Amino acid sequence: MRISLQSKIWITVCTIVLLFSFFILFYFPAQQERYLIKNYNKEVSNLAGTVALGVKIALIEQNFESVQTAMDFVKDDPHLKFVAMVQYDTVWNDSRINFVIRKKIFRIYPDSVKVNLGNYNNDSLIVKSAEFVTPILSGEILLGFTTTEIVQSKRHVRAISMIVSAVVFIIGILIGFWLARRISVPVLALRDAAEKVGEGDRSQFIKASAKDEIGDLTRAFNKMVADLKTAEDKVKSTQAQLVASEKMASLGQLTAGIAHEIKNPLNFINNFSELNTELIQQINDAVDEKEKHELLEDLKVNMEKINLYGKRADNVITAMLMHSRTLKEDLRPADINSLCDEAMNLTYLTARAREPGFYCTFERNLDPDLPKVKANAQDLSRVFLNIMSNAIYAVSVAGKKDYNPLIVVTTYAQNNVVHVIIKDNGNGIAPAAVSKVFEPFYTTKPTGQATGLGLSISYEIIKAHGGDISVRSDEGVYTEFSVSIPVGYS
Repeated sequence: MRISLQSKIWITVCTIVLLFSFFILFYFPAQQERYLIKNYNKEVSNLAGTVALGVKIALIEQNFESVQTAMDFVKDDPHLKFVAMVQYDTVWNDSRINFVIRKKIFRIYPDSVKVNLGNYNNDSLIVKSAEFVTPILSGEILLGFTTTEIVQSKRHVRAISMIVSAVVFIIGILIGFWLARRISVPVLALRDAAEKVGEGDRSQFIKASAKDEIGDLTRAFNKMVADLKTAEDKVKSTQAQLVASEKMASLGQLTAGIAHEIKNPLNFINNFSELNTELIQQINDAVDEKEKHELLEDLKVNMEKINLYGKRADNVITAMLMHSRTLKEDLRPADINSLCDEAMNLTYLTARAREPGFYCTFERNLDPDLPKVKANAQDLSRVFLNIMSNAIYAVSVAGKKDYNPLIVVTTYAQNNVVHVIIKDNGNGIAPAAVSKVFEPFYTTKPTGQATGLGLSISYEIIKAHGGDISVRSDEGVYTEFSVSIPVGYS
């Protein structure tokens, strides 16, 4: 069971108060009562001894008036209940072998008091005796004193104990509130602020007024948050620069393939233009109508090819422009199949431009009835370009024996969600790295060949579209990325 700091403070304070109250209410009064009774018994015993000594001296001197004077010594005590002079009589048996001592009251004051010589004990009475032995008479002096003063003293001690206990209780409550305010409240404020900082709120600041360890802790926390905010700002600035660098690097990698792709149709356009110039000259020189007709057909075919390769160059330039755009709010119907197809072509051309001898087989399992999704087409294009670039890199460095590089791209729709599966038969990803591939700055490529931001940006793009992206891999066998994007239309 979790106990809060405030509860621990109150438990500690209440425990101390209860222990002290127990001492004040029970232990201290009990000790005082024992002390009072002990002293009272001692005082009565001393008085009894004094009277017995006076009686003994008076009997030895046979001064019987002094006997009465000795007994009168305690008569004026307000707590006296009785004073009695008890005589001892020796009673022998008939054979005079054994005897018993019988006690009888010789004198008593006041005369109306009845004393049971066999039982003196009484809650309201303390009886003490003192023996005397003389040739004339032997016996004892009994003094009975009332316990009224003791009872009153007990009540007084208990009343004081109650007052002291109440004062201690009140002080304990005040101390509890003070401790809670001075310790638990700042600590709880630090806890709440730390939780908000953990959630990303770097504006937390706690006023440090106390000049103690709590104040030092508060000031250290404020400094930590300020330092964290400064460091985070620097990281964000650096990350923004790296993201921009990643985009430029990605664009630079594509430039070679785009240039190569544009160069081919331009060469065809130039070649067919030259052929058309020759064909026009031949048409002008031709006399036979049939020959002119055939030349015109060739001219038409060449013009169609010029148009075809012109559109191809236009598509490449359009794709490049879309890749360089950064508008995030441009949500329009996007054809996932078309984006995947363009990404395959561009990444393959880029790889071929970088390594002319590179080859790879693309297997397209694209659902022809795939619905369009409401998305930012250039952002999704960046995602597919990134994943397919990684796939091409994986198969290019696989180095397996009798190896045929293969990348399989599959699309299908299910439950109003479009799914894209991109699988390669490269070397795969180590199990320890699979869970980290979407983390910023993490890369499995050699140092200097990647920034580690491509997949993290892809992850953010897919999440921004309300979708999901995941990866599965069997090291040395394959890697498979799965992208799911909601259609976004009701």
